[in-house]
Amino acid sequence: MITIIDTIRGISGWIEENFGEPPTTKDIQEGFDRPCTFVQPVDMSTSRESELRVDEYTIEITRFSERSHEGYLELLNYQKQFTELLEQPIPVTSSFLLYPEEVEFELDRDDMYLAVTFTLNNIQDSKDVITAPLMEELELEERIGGD
Repeated sequence: MITIIDTIRGISGWIEENFGEPPTTKDIQEGFDRPCTFVQPVDMSTSRESELRVDEYTIEITRFSERSHEGYLELLNYQKQFTELLEQPIPVTSSFLLYPEEVEFELDRDDMYLAVTFTLNNIQDSKDVITAPLMEELELEERIGGD
């Protein structure tokens, strides 16, 4: 099964391949080196439909420009690149691709960052993962002779 960890690794590799540097993996909110890129899941949900597992993720990629008070043109160029690249699937493995939907951009001139948000719907066969019987397979056992 492809998990959120596999998804983030796939997106991180895709960013490195297309932009020439890997995203920052440190969990810090201040004092990071610029320029840099962060990848994080914003929302995650999982449901089951028959024998399929449906994962829905909202992913945010944040790109900080080299300087905190300059770099608007740099961020506009990144937005242009992301727009073009997100029209194509993102490979996670040789046989599993991500198809970004609902792509949105937020450009903040005060802190000079670009946030790219998109939704991913991963539908996978979960027959091999289910270990407990499904509700349809459960049988009622009748108790004989009391409580």
